[in-house]
Amino acid sequence: MFKRTLSQKIKDVVFYSLVFFILYTIIAYLLETKWLSSTIDLPKLNGILKDSLTLTAAFLAPGAAFILFTDWREQHNKQVRNEFGLKVFNQFEKFSKEIDQLGFIYTELEYLLPDEAKDKLDPFRIPLGLDHPVFIKNEHLILSYFKQVHIIQEEFNTLIDKFRYFGVVTNQLKPMAPWIKYILEDFANIHDELNDSYSEYLQLLEIIEDKISLYSKLRSEVEEKLTLNILQQLQEE
Repeated sequence: MFKRTLSQKIKDVVFYSLVFFILYTIIAYLLETKWLSSTIDLPKLNGILKDSLTLTAAFLAPGAAFILFTDWREQHNKQVRNEFGLKVFNQFEKFSKEIDQLGFIYTELEYLLPDEAKDKLDPFRIPLGLDHPVFIKNEHLILSYFKQVHIIQEEFNTLIDKFRYFGVVTNQLKPMAPWIKYILEDFANIHDELNDSYSEYLQLLEIIEDKISLYSKLRSEVEEKLTLNILQQLQEE
């Protein structure tokens, strides 16, 4: 939608003020002279011009002040909206970065799995139990996975909070509420402790791989909402 600039709005006020000045002067002069005189009465005309200028100034000043205040308020609201929008966008980048970091941890853990333990359908596969040296020697790396999941949870919670703040500032919280609820439910389903138990190394890798897939899907859903509701508004003129 086309929006007039401050300069255009001021030009409109000046134009209508000029029209008012001319019309008032003509009508007032005709009424004062009662349409009878064919000559210009300069004293009367000067008095009418003074009255016209006074009334025009009285009309122009509040009109210009109102436009300036309205424009300032619009710019202020847009600035506040953009600030909160950028906070959401920056937080989304942090959330996305932590998901990528989980992928790096998975790659390191997968590299440690011997070939003879990779194929789950192989009847001669040798499972790596919890007492296997790979668990003991790489305990710090395995613990980093659990730590990373916790970081992702914290970043996600912060992201949702910033989405809520943005909704309040832009008066969009009510229409955003169903989507936020849906995203929260999806995120909660990722952390199903009953399905996160494992008794061997390959099961742990499968759990991590599944989480990364679900996190990535969730990230795409958030990114879509981010693009529609925030980035699009940030790009508005």
